[in-house]
Amino acid sequence: MRTWRQFWACIAKLVIFWTFMAQQAAGVAATAKHFPGLGAASHDANTDERPVTLELSLDEIRHIDEAPYVQAIAAGVELVMLSWAVYPALDGRPAGLSNKWVQDELRGRLGFAGVTITDAMEAGSLKGFGSAEETAKLAAEAGMDLLLASGRNVTQGDTIRTALVSGVQSGRLSRTQFDDATKRIVAMRSKLWA
Repeated sequence: MRTWRQFWACIAKLVIFWTFMAQQAAGVAATAKHFPGLGAASHDANTDERPVTLELSLDEIRHIDEAPYVQAIAAGVELVMLSWAVYPALDGRPAGLSNKWVQDELRGRLGFAGVTITDAMEAGSLKGFGSAEETAKLAAEAGMDLLLASGRNVTQGDTIRTALVSGVQSGRLSRTQFDDATKRIVAMRSKLWA
């Protein structure tokens, strides 16, 4: 949920009513994005194109940028997309590659039990973190449930799938974590299609 930071309370109410309540009531999984928030980013900061670092205190992030997510989670949002921006107050990796953001902050501190999804895996902000295979494994290690293969390269999804399978088979990726992610995805689909 890209928000204008100064209007987060108003935006949270509107977004929760329209997006999360109405869409999910109609069987469409709503996604809050880009956690923990891009409201402080300049207008030309685009993680699709290049790395973005947001130098905010953890207190600022938690009390301003995360505030709409707290409300969205309480309202039952099904998915949260994590940002590819770096928030050094908690970790030097992009949020979607960071166990500290995915597991500790989003799942642990905020109590989100739904499905996590990455932003586009081909984003320019990930170029410094290795190949498509490596960034897929890093995202899965961080706790991401779904990896968004949205590039024009039609083999991107196969490349990511192969990387995840080999990661689980080699033991680099936790089989338990993989199974937990699968259960969350199946539960979401069952709930929406009930």
